[in-house]
Amino acid sequence: MKNHLAIAASCLLAGGGIGFLAGKSGSDTERAGEEGKAQKAIASSNSRRISEPRSQSGSATLPPRQGEMPRTYAEISALPGQTARLQALVALYSDLSSEEFAKEADQLDALPFNERILSAYILFASWGEKAPREAFEHANTKMGRTGMFVRPTILQSWASTDPNAAAQYYESHKSQFAMMGMMGRMGGGRGASSGADTVAGEWAKQDPDAALAWAGTLEGPDREDATKKVISQIASTDPQRAAALTSELSGAALSDVNTSIAAEWAKKDWSAAEGFISSLPADQQASALGAAVESLVAEQPDLAATKVLEIPEGAARDRAVRSLAKSMASEDPAAAVDWILANGSSDVQAEAVSDIMGNWVSVDASAAKDFATAQAEGPLRDSAVASYVLSDMEGDPVDHIELALSIGDDRARRRAIGATAMRWMSEDAEGATEYLSNSPGIDQKVVDWILNQRR
Repeated sequence: MKNHLAIAASCLLAGGGIGFLAGKSGSDTERAGEEGKAQKAIASSNSRRISEPRSQSGSATLPPRQGEMPRTYAEISALPGQTARLQALVALYSDLSSEEFAKEADQLDALPFNERILSAYILFASWGEKAPREAFEHANTKMGRTGMFVRPTILQSWASTDPNAAAQYYESHKSQFAMMGMMGRMGGGRGASSGADTVAGEWAKQDPDAALAWAGTLEGPDREDATKKVISQIASTDPQRAAALTSELSGAALSDVNTSIAAEWAKKDWSAAEGFISSLPADQQASALGAAVESLVAEQPDLAATKVLEIPEGAARDRAVRSLAKSMASEDPAAAVDWILANGSSDVQAEAVSDIMGNWVSVDASAAKDFATAQAEGPLRDSAVASYVLSDMEGDPVDHIELALSIGDDRARRRAIGATAMRWMSEDAEGATEYLSNSPGIDQKVVDWILNQRR
């Protein structure tokens, strides 16, 4: 059974803060000690994990005694230490029978939403490795519409251990995965996973030649998706070979793959990447160069700052400029703002300044405010003011609300006022309520919504 900690971590990033992982505050030393004790308790026990009913809401749940394995989700949530809880959850779901997996899955609905996301992901990832057919059977017959959200996890987990069997299942049950990637295709977006590219991607990590051969047996969008995924995976280790494998693709699929190859090649050899980009059709060069420059930002920011200006104006340049400005902001946010105003198009300046403002507030809130309020009315000022108000958690709430009222964009204005008011309510509910109730400049719907949240 492979370790699911990396998968779970990515799930945390994708789903935002997971409630049950939020441990109590304390020193790093104290947290480390707590996590160490909990991890020793997990490691020292070889007892079988037995699924038990969750404790009722509101009832006290004690963590397991030292040396005992947590046997229920409730016991895990009571453990001290975020890492320990995550490890215990992985351990709980790593050695269950199909019946025990089913019992755990049936109890997911009782969990708060954010906790359910993480738990479901780890549970079905483990089940997909150990007994994927039973996992699919449960998703298809017991979970209704919710099943569509766990089927991709089961398929990927199965493919990570037995890609050939997963591929056969996918080909025999394509209707189960019809929704995968649909939203990405409808919106013209990239990166949306289909069933074919999910299997192909995992297969390519283990045996790229076999994965490529399988992709060649498919038809239509499946063939295209799988081939793109395999070549992109090959590019991560051997971009030159990947570049030689693109003859099967055309149109948008070929452009996407060439963009991936350029990005990977740039990390290894910028000169070779430039040579590859210059060999591409003219209509593919901008996106490929943009992706290549973005891949330089973290490791070679000076080179990226030079090369970004060579990208033709357009979406690819805007993405690269914004990425570079965001990276620069971690070192010198004021300089990053100056740079983006000098080099970014009007379309990207507002978005980039919003990215930067949080860093600027943390090092010099006064300078950040001065910049925001000095801008002429329009998207740039709206973005800067809204981001300043949302980022400055120590500022006076009255000042922030009055500043937010100057934001022209309705949605940004409401969001800035609402966030400030909610923070104020948590600190001084009486003062905030009195102010909001006697401020005719604030949309009454916003006031009513805020006050209702506190009831």
